[in-house]
This record gives sequence, C-alpha cells and structure tokens, in this order.
Amino acid sequence: MRIYFLGIFVAVQSIVAALYMGNPAEPEIIDTGFFIPQDSCMGLKIGYQGDWVFDRLLRSFAGSEGKIDQFETKMDQGVLVLNYIDRFELYGTLGSMRNHFWYRPKIDKMRREFETNNHWTAGAGAKLLLAQWGNTGLGLDGKLQYGKPGIQWITVNGVSHSSGANVAYLEWQGSVAVYHTLGLFTPYLGAKYSNVHVHVNGLSKTVYPHSHFEMTNRCRFGMALGCTLSQGKKIDVNIEVQLIDEQALTFGGNIKF
Repeated sequence: MRIYFLGIFVAVQSIVAALYMGNPAEPEIIDTGFFIPQDSCMGLKIGYQGDWVFDRLLRSFAGSEGKIDQFETKMDQGVLVLNYIDRFELYGTLGSMRNHFWYRPKIDKMRREFETNNHWTAGAGAKLLLAQWGNTGLGLDGKLQYGKPGIQWITVNGVSHSSGANVAYLEWQGSVAVYHTLGLFTPYLGAKYSNVHVHVNGLSKTVYPHSHFEMTNRCRFGMALGCTLSQGKKIDVNIEVQLIDEQALTFGGNIKF
C-alpha cells in the first residue's frame, strides 16, 4: 500500500515538473541536530532552496493590458530557520533571482520579450504545525518575497534592444497543508493563496509606448504536492511541485545544528 501511494505521488510530480510552500511537518522532521541538545526548546537550521517557475499565470495592467504569455523565474537562495519546540519556525531567505517573460500588449499587439539579469532577492516567513493525529498532521505557512533585477534586453517583434529598465517583484503567500509520514518519506498536499505584484519601470519609447506597466495574478489560488526524505537526524531533503496558478518545481534541504 505504501509503495502504491508513493508511486502515484512520483507519477504526478513527473507530469508537471512560485513561492515554495514547504512541508507542514518541517518543524519536527529533523529531531536531532549536530550540537544543540535534543531536549532544547530552540533549534537552528540552515538550508538551500532552488525554485524553477516555468510559468506564473499573470496579466498586465496600469500601462497596458493583456495576458502574459509566459513568465519564468529562477531563484537560488540560502535559508536560515529558527525553530521553537518543534512546532513553530521563523525563517529568512537570501539569494538571486532571474526573470524571463513575453507577451503581446493590447495597445499595439507587438510581441515583446524581456530578460533580466541575476540580482538579489530576499524573503521571510513563518510556519506552524497546527495539529497532529498519529503520523498525520496539519500546518500553516505564510511568506513574503521581494526582488528587483534589472532588464538586460528587450526584443520587439524579434528586434533586440538593450535596456536600463528594471522589474520590481513582490509576492506574499498563505497556505495550509496536510502530511502523512511513511517511514523515511513524508509526503504532503496543500492549498495556497498568493498575491503577486510586478512593476516594470524605466522603459524607453523605442521599446514600449509607456514608461512602465504592472502585472498581477490571473489566478490567486493554487496547490502544491511535495515529499521530504529524512531519517530524523541532522539533515532532510525535499521536492515540491506547484500547480494551477503556476507551474513550478522546488528542490530544498536543511541541516540542523
């Protein structure tokens, strides 16, 4: 039965492969660290988080209107986590962000493609393990992410132009998820609500009719499927896919001290 359940889980992930939701069991998955005593009420973890957003479903407004054909994001971040009594965690992230997107604004129907450079991004959030029933539990998570990469180039109907514009990306997300532990594996399923605001500013008249435009979600609700692998000692690794409001994949891992 366990093998059957995990087989379905892996198959669903292979079909699809924003913001990372994370395992609601994360506050208690690593029970023993390297240095901090097991019975301590406080814990400290560091980790890595790699996010690949293949398409964030966005639309433009305030400068032009239109459906964004595709919005891709790549983020690599380090994570610092403060754990309290294996039930509550505060965390911060810091790393790099890169965006690539294209669409045809209604104002003139000309195809425009945008590519940013790698630039810093930072986030913060909190996770609460709300309730448990044996090996099953329920948790909450909330987070905020910000980044402001510069735009390297813009193409207009295939003609490339250099650019001094930038993309200010701000997103907040709230989620609820349920998990069930099966030995070394802790799969989970969650629902989320997110709000994305992207401001493209500093555009020249040669590439766009206005100096700026903004983007936001076409869909605010989404879901995530994930699984964490850990023996409960010192380290864990995690994989997660995000669906409906975005198509994204996240790899992560933590080390507890």
